[in-house]
Amino acid sequence: MMLTPEQFSITDYLSKTYSCTCGKEHSIPIQQILIEEDAILKIPKLIYELGYKKPFFIYDLTTFSIVGLKIDDLLASSNLSFGKYILPCAEPTPDEATLGELLIHLDQSCDLIIAVGTGTLNDLSRFLSYKLKLPYMIIATAPSMDGFASNVAPLIVNHMKTTYEAQIPLAILADTNLLKDAPMNMIAAGIGDILGKYTCLCDWEIAHVINEEYHCDAIVTMVNQSLQTVVSNIDMAKSRNTSGVKSIMEALVLSGIAMSYAGNSRPASGSEHHLSHYWEMMFLFDGKQPVLHGTKVGIGTIAVIKAYELLMSRNIDFEKAKEHASLYSKNDWTAEIKSAYKEAADAVIALECEIGKNAPANVLPRLNRLEESWSSLNNIAAKLPSSDFIRHILLSLDAPASPMAVGIDKATFINSFLYAKDLRNRFGLLQILSDLGLTEEIAEEVWNYFQK
Repeated sequence: MMLTPEQFSITDYLSKTYSCTCGKEHSIPIQQILIEEDAILKIPKLIYELGYKKPFFIYDLTTFSIVGLKIDDLLASSNLSFGKYILPCAEPTPDEATLGELLIHLDQSCDLIIAVGTGTLNDLSRFLSYKLKLPYMIIATAPSMDGFASNVAPLIVNHMKTTYEAQIPLAILADTNLLKDAPMNMIAAGIGDILGKYTCLCDWEIAHVINEEYHCDAIVTMVNQSLQTVVSNIDMAKSRNTSGVKSIMEALVLSGIAMSYAGNSRPASGSEHHLSHYWEMMFLFDGKQPVLHGTKVGIGTIAVIKAYELLMSRNIDFEKAKEHASLYSKNDWTAEIKSAYKEAADAVIALECEIGKNAPANVLPRLNRLEESWSSLNNIAAKLPSSDFIRHILLSLDAPASPMAVGIDKATFINSFLYAKDLRNRFGLLQILSDLGLTEEIAEEVWNYFQK
């Protein structure tokens, strides 16, 4: 059976294997996706249908206050045994300390992990279930991010934001009565996360052209469907319309399915996410209150699109770029990384030692390919919406639409353009700017754009 996303509803992806024009077969093990009014009431029935006897529920203080007692009552009235643990904070950190805490409190007699929440709880639970070889499902409390159906978990380990292979949920349950009443900043964060697909798809297509990276048109179609659905439902989201919020949740789930099909986060994460991860790490180092992932991604999306606009309006001097690349000093780069990444520097340096993506031996051939393909890259970038368009959407939701709105200062912003590319071995806008020797110049202009 061929993968034809244009003709599919969200449930068509469940427990099926599809052949694809990219040459791969795509499938996900998700057995149930329930996004509807009063879906919470179906939790006991869903657990029985999946064949499990004793689930273990993971909450934080916020999610337990929203729905924990109701779930307890539903399970008790259904005579279903269960365990639970409530992380003693409203906004847990997805790091090794929190994972250890969950491991200590996990009831080993349970046969199913159920995360009740969104981003962080989902990532912690999917990674825990992967390591323990236990299945898991997610009960979403807000449409705030696109990782519900993903097979990866971004975690902070040794102070470093790293994406790990993890478990895809058996089921995703989202009660639209809960979703529509979620804080508007969380709904806006989900929208910001989806808007980031504009730039990550641009990065991915350019990486395909320059580095012959794997690329799948059907997966791109799936992600574009998510984008179109969210953009067309912005007004309904603002009014907390149930069907509008349901459409956004389905789009977020579809984006996660796309990641699972690709086998990595490429269809949903590009330079905008790298900026977000860098900002998150700097906030942790400085002891600042964290900012919602999707909020940062939305701001990062504006920044990346503006950078593409500025870059593609320039006449690039490739000979000058090659001269600049030849002057690279690994010692100077290492000193900069130690200053920028502090406690996480060793992991960043180890990655560069392994792949050497900043070394002239790798940069100079890339510059030749960039020069040969520059008109094609212009055509790809021309498909992006304007930075003003994304900014307008976020502002219409009363969401932060500039780095300074969430407490990111100029030095951190410029450094994110310089060093966020080194978090992962992934080619995109930030590496292109670095290869061309234009990072600081473009980053300064993007900052000035936000100042206006």
